[in-house]
Order: sequence, then C-alpha cells, then structure tokens
Amino acid sequence: MPAVEQTAQRLEILVEAACRYGLVLDLLTAIHDMQNGRQLGPGETELFNAASIAALLAKLERERRGIDLE
Repeated sequence: MPAVEQTAQRLEILVEAACRYGLVLDLLTAIHDMQNGRQLGPGETELFNAASIAALLAKLERERRGIDLE
C-alpha cells in the first residue's frame, strides 16, 4: 500500500476512534499539543502513562485473540 494511502487509512481510523471515544480524542489532543511544544500537565502525563500500559495490554489481548497472526 502506498504511503499516502496508508496515512489516509490511519487518519480515518484515528478520527473514527476519537469520535467514538472521548478518551482517544483526549490522547490525540495531548499528542498534538506536545508536538507543538506545549508542556504536558499532570492530567496529560497520567493519560500517557495509562496509554502506555494499555498498549502493552492491547498487544497481549490481540495476540490472545489471534488478530495479528503472521
């Protein structure tokens, strides 16, 4: 898949997830703010810590469900 199409697909998935779940929107907003040089506040740092743990748990769950079999 060409890089442009892959980026468009990722954006579509992220926008849909953010519309469906406010927590995803909060996370995306914090990433945007950080990318633009803004310091993270305590709430955003806590969100990043939770997201980091959730990433590990999600990887394990995807493995358990056989989602990412090669």
